[in-house]
Amino acid sequence: MVSLKGRFTHVFFDADDTLWENEQFFRDAEKEFADLLSDYTTALDVQKMLWQKQEENIPLFGYGSKTYMLGMTEAALDLCGGRLDDHIYYGIKDIITRLSYHEFVLIDGVEQTLKALQGHYKLVVATKGDLTEQMAKFRKSGLERYFHHIEVLENKDEKNYRELAAKNDILPEDILMVGNSVKSDIAPVIAIGGTAIKTPHEVEWVHEMMEMPQSDRVIIVEKIEDVAKMLI
Repeated sequence: MVSLKGRFTHVFFDADDTLWENEQFFRDAEKEFADLLSDYTTALDVQKMLWQKQEENIPLFGYGSKTYMLGMTEAALDLCGGRLDDHIYYGIKDIITRLSYHEFVLIDGVEQTLKALQGHYKLVVATKGDLTEQMAKFRKSGLERYFHHIEVLENKDEKNYRELAAKNDILPEDILMVGNSVKSDIAPVIAIGGTAIKTPHEVEWVHEMMEMPQSDRVIIVEKIEDVAKMLI
């Protein structure tokens, strides 16, 4: 196992699907949405239309359940001929309400990892999404005591990571980012000279899919507990 001991002062952690479960609840909502529109078209057509609307809306409205509701509403309008029956509209609202208040599930090994690292490094959550939603999840997680602070970024690209480094008084090459998404947590960090640890997660958001960059600064672990073993 690669040793990173003594090379960094900060460790940045992604939140959704790295610290706690997230994408699976959106997948469940997507299935409910397809069932809601089953009288109009196939589940595959619903899925494609919803993904298309999400890609169109994310640059304008950002991430989170509100944008997801907008995408569902627009997809339903297109698939239902430009008019929504009451049961479709209220069905979408019900799906998003349950998505917003779903059971909170920490990923196995997260708390043990943070407990081991605390005191050795400055731990920071670096996530993106709706500020209110992300802060609510952070507080609900019970993990606040392990972290110095949380950064809710507008996006997770090279520009944002350079700004993150500057805000934390480190150089871009001194970033150590831990996360499950190649597009958000790995590729942009590698591009600015930082180091990234890819954690496993069974469910991946289509929006976040891309090829892994080839670099000796990419480290892939089988479980999040391996992060502490490399750093201590």
